[in-house]
Amino acid sequence: MTILGQSFASPAPTLRFSISAAPIDRRASAMADFLVELMRTEVHLPDEDTPFRYEAQLRVVQGASWGSARSSAIVTRRTRQLLKDDQDHVMLVMPGAKMVLQSPGKDDLVIAAGEAMLLSHQRESQIIVPSFQHNWALRVPHRDLAALVPGLGAAPLTVLRQNTPMLSLLRRYGQLLDAEPLADPMEQAFVARQLLQMLALAVGTAPDLARHIEQEAVAPARLAAIEADIVGNLGNTNLNLNWVAARHGLSPRHLQRLLAQRGTSFSDFVGSSRLGKARQMLEDPRLASRSVVSIALECGFPEASSLNRSFRRAYGMTPTDARVAALSLRHK
Repeated sequence: MTILGQSFASPAPTLRFSISAAPIDRRASAMADFLVELMRTEVHLPDEDTPFRYEAQLRVVQGASWGSARSSAIVTRRTRQLLKDDQDHVMLVMPGAKMVLQSPGKDDLVIAAGEAMLLSHQRESQIIVPSFQHNWALRVPHRDLAALVPGLGAAPLTVLRQNTPMLSLLRRYGQLLDAEPLADPMEQAFVARQLLQMLALAVGTAPDLARHIEQEAVAPARLAAIEADIVGNLGNTNLNLNWVAARHGLSPRHLQRLLAQRGTSFSDFVGSSRLGKARQMLEDPRLASRSVVSIALECGFPEASSLNRSFRRAYGMTPTDARVAALSLRHK
């Protein structure tokens, strides 16, 4: 078993696990030990003759944990014996490919990519992953979710079909949080509450509470996802208000309102993001051989002269001046 990283310098640890460095004949047992200890599930490999791969990353704060796993075909079981551990959590699992959920007294549930299942740790169950896939999951205390979702039940088991509101945003936002330090306890508490509320909205909550959640939890998460999408597509020639709005299932007017809450507009945010990326690239010693023209194009400027004009207005110097100044500082 190889623990790739376990960072407790920040109050919000990230647990990373991989079996890649373990001897082939010990990989299954290493992963089984990990899942029994952390997730309280047993493991079975449907094909023990096939090379097995498993990597997982889990982010933990008080009141929520979330993360992803890349796994070969596997069967995990929450057995009657394990139910005695009194873990009272519910878990949302979003598979990257077909997954089958079995539970005594229930018909088999098939969950496809783009869908999700909500499963109680108080329910005996078996999850069959028939092929290699990349999954994402969120786990929260049952009592916290039950307070927001009328009729959740003592041991929920349900499938959220494709296009269920919040599913794609919940996963995208959780993945964005992986890059955040979350060092402040108040920030951790806010994020845990935010993920819980978004999950409640996906599962189904009262209309009045849904409106409150939309403002308190969803709007900031949606804005963070939009900003990350814009920054990731600065050099894309399709980048415009309508294109981004469509990618997030919003009207252009709604998107503009979200950005206005942050005190900016679509064009201003795109412009400042392009300038910030260009300056970062110009001052990066690893990119010293890159021409100003190529940097301008990668950041979405139509030509070097456009970058020059915007750069001079924002920073009072040319891109070349910024590169030379950064180089001089490094050699002092």
